[in-house]
Amino acid sequence: MNLSKYNSMCRLCKSSLLTVAMIGIVAPFSAFSQSHRTSSGNAVAAEFPYQYFPKNLPSDGTAQLYPSIWTTYAANAGRNPAFQMPANAPKQFRDGVEWSFAGAGALPLTGTPPAGNFKTAAYTVGMPVGVSVVKGIVYVGDDNGYTYAMNAETGKMIWAHYGWNMNMSNPLVVGDSVFVSTGSPYFNYANTMKYLKGKRPTRGPGLNTIYALDRTTGKELWAYHTPGEGMPTPLYKDGFLYEGTGDGYIYKLAADTGTLVWKADITSFDSMSSLVEGSGYIFAGGTDPNFFYALDENTGKIAWKMSIPEMVATGIGDCTPAYQAGTVVQEVTISSGDASKPVANVLLALDAKTGKIIWQKRFQNGSVPPAMKTATPIIVDGVVYEGSPVSGEYYALNLKDGSQLWSLHIGSQIRAGAAVQNGIAYLPYRAGDIAAIQIKDGKLVGVKHIGGAFGPSSPVIVGGTLYVSNVYGWVNAMPLTDIYQTKETAKVQ
Repeated sequence: MNLSKYNSMCRLCKSSLLTVAMIGIVAPFSAFSQSHRTSSGNAVAAEFPYQYFPKNLPSDGTAQLYPSIWTTYAANAGRNPAFQMPANAPKQFRDGVEWSFAGAGALPLTGTPPAGNFKTAAYTVGMPVGVSVVKGIVYVGDDNGYTYAMNAETGKMIWAHYGWNMNMSNPLVVGDSVFVSTGSPYFNYANTMKYLKGKRPTRGPGLNTIYALDRTTGKELWAYHTPGEGMPTPLYKDGFLYEGTGDGYIYKLAADTGTLVWKADITSFDSMSSLVEGSGYIFAGGTDPNFFYALDENTGKIAWKMSIPEMVATGIGDCTPAYQAGTVVQEVTISSGDASKPVANVLLALDAKTGKIIWQKRFQNGSVPPAMKTATPIIVDGVVYEGSPVSGEYYALNLKDGSQLWSLHIGSQIRAGAAVQNGIAYLPYRAGDIAAIQIKDGKLVGVKHIGGAFGPSSPVIVGGTLYVSNVYGWVNAMPLTDIYQTKETAKVQ
């Protein structure tokens, strides 16, 4: 085996040796004394208290103003989680609400990670991939092991469920259930040795679990444990859950009971490639070997798989694909051959039925991003918007032919997708800022500094509010006008 390749691929593993000094803890759970201990039927989870504060639930009237379901990462296959509110919605929702919520162990937004190490925070107390917002409640996973539910108007905690491993996924919400998956990005010693001996390893030591929780109380309904990590966001469709894991399988479970329907052996482990559905297939990226897969959603049979040369580290298994109109879009990281700027990102548009490359766009060469990560594409009205964590550029490309419409130099690493509403893309990036970009021409029309840092923390817009989490362990809600002011809103002020 190629040891240098392994060291690159396992960059995340090394962070497990770092210990977080919980300096500046801003949200200790003094509320623990008010918690209710419950027996869920899960012998492990029953040992840990969960938090439930029903007084913080939204009213029925408020709940009706928000999305009613969340079935995939960033709410939809195009990955643009932006929702209008009715014209007669109360003014505070149309104008936008403002609050901040810090999970247990969160770091001050104006501070620095212990020993200055970004990954220490990102993989210990971070909320790395964004929130889900359904029926007046904001749901978010935290690498400290919790899933939180907060009132979307006030930010007050409704419940907190502890999952015994990192939560790097969007919680899914269907009916009265919330579905959460957990797992860690590490390889333990035994699996490292397997890899070096040419054997198939399993990524994600510890208790890796797919949970079903009650939407309003957070109580466990069922739990399904997998040998490998469940870091990607699952996919819900027609009463079933699909999840890619660190043991090289895609799982299909009955959503009401957690019963296994099938598991498909794809060999590759799914690092952080949240599944997307389209054209009758389930799509996901896999690592070692680096392939992009299409599986028949009914049988789990691999319909096709594809790869490209020169992929590095986690290659194609770290990007969450987007789908629209028979085309699936995925980003990969490749070796550039330039010693001073050793890697580049490549965006692929694939025919969903065949896996044939329709077009590909190679972005600028640059420095190695943390753990060789990629960014999340979004598709809105036939346009793909995508960033590069290598070069700090943000692009707009025609979905049909890949022609570049514009690019904007942000300068900081970009891993998040954007949320687009009313002609403006709102984009978080590593420097702890959110940019407002005019999508007709790529002009930067606003920037708001939040602090901390953003990884793949795709934002959500509902009405006049943007909701976003970050790797320092915070969820922030803010009016869109705090980021970008139109002439009309400026006049009002």
